[in-house]
This record gives sequence, C-alpha cells and structure tokens, in this order.
Amino acid sequence: MKRVTGSIKSISRIMDSLKIGETVLVIYEESLIPEFSFLFFVEYASRKGIPIIVDDILDSLYVVKQHLEFTGIDTNFFDDVVVVKVGGTNKVGNVYKHIPLEGAYREKYRLAVKELYKKKTNILNIVLGIENLFYLSTKPTDVLGVVSELISFLGKKSRIAIYMINKNIAEMAPINPLPFFERTASTVVYAEPYPRKAVIRIGKCSSLDLVGKSFIVELEDVLQYWDENGTF
Repeated sequence: MKRVTGSIKSISRIMDSLKIGETVLVIYEESLIPEFSFLFFVEYASRKGIPIIVDDILDSLYVVKQHLEFTGIDTNFFDDVVVVKVGGTNKVGNVYKHIPLEGAYREKYRLAVKELYKKKTNILNIVLGIENLFYLSTKPTDVLGVVSELISFLGKKSRIAIYMINKNIAEMAPINPLPFFERTASTVVYAEPYPRKAVIRIGKCSSLDLVGKSFIVELEDVLQYWDENGTF
C-alpha cells in the first residue's frame, strides 16, 4: 500500500472537489512541474477508476515522457494513454487521432473529440502544450478562436479538463492568452517551483472554501505516491 502524505492529500482534495464539466488551469513557471503533475494525475485517475485522455499539442507529451525517463521513471505506462495529437511528429501513447496543424485543424480536433467522447465518459482530459499555439499566433482571431473552443467545452458533462500552461511561453506570445483563460476557467491553480518542491496556490475554485489557500508539495511525496512500475 502506497503512503499518502499530507501534501498529496491536499492536491487530492482539490481534485475531489472538481465537478464534471469544469475547466482547470495549472499555470507554472519553467520547471519539471508538468512532468511530475502528469505522474500525479495518472496515479490519481488510476486509483479513482477514471479514464484519461491527453491532448498532445506540438509534441509536448513526448517532451514530458523524455524528461521523466531522464529522471529514472519507468514510462511504459505511456503506451496505454489515449492521445489526441495536434501537430508535431513524435507520436507517444495510444494515438486515437493525429491532426496536422494546418487549415481547419480546430474543426478536425472538435470532430475527433466528439467521436472519442462517445466511447468514453467522466474523463480526465489533460491538455499539454496549448501555450505553444499562442506563441506561434499573430492574429487576435487565433487567440479568440481557441478561447471560444475552451468556452464551448465548459460545462460539458463528459470530462474535467486540465490545461497545463507554461507561464513563461504564454507571456511571450504576441497576444498573452492567460487573462482570457483565467477568466474562462472554473478553477485556476498557480504552481511556483523551488528546489525539490513546489508551492501551490489556488487562485480560483468552484469549491469556495479552497480559494486563496496555498500549500507545499514535496517531490519525494509525489514519487512515493507513484508506483515505480506504473498503475495505469
């Protein structure tokens, strides 16, 4: 039996408070926060019996996988993760659909998700790399189009969506999408890196008793929570 520490219980409490249909932002500064957050989400979903779908934008899942391998984590479980891939060339996981980043890719993405969600319900949808789209965009309509997509999924009774967003990249984009995303999302979590730990602050949450709370997550706690053989 894996030990559940106090900091993991705090993160699990946030996850337990989420309702189907919510959109969650995890905004982080450059670090390994997305890698170890991904491990936590996979383990949490496994314990709860929740299916996971990953939106992999511009090879972001490949980067996460390689970084975890460099730290010594067994990444064989990636083979079982269902993936909708947008752009990029490095296929990781069980790729349901690979959508080239060209033309009407948002419409193709919407159709792929609609098809996939007919087969799965009550999904934890992890979105990696969406800030890369904004970094490459120069038109306000591109930003508003993606924000409109996010709004259209808000309240859908099929998934909880978690967008992992690199603050450094988003703020360097020609049009910073963060204010639009922060306004739209139902839950906003800020993750600030420190050596071997992160400070988590809840900026907004549908569970009002959690708003404004902060806590520290130790790297060792995440690794203890994660089974070394994976439990996906």
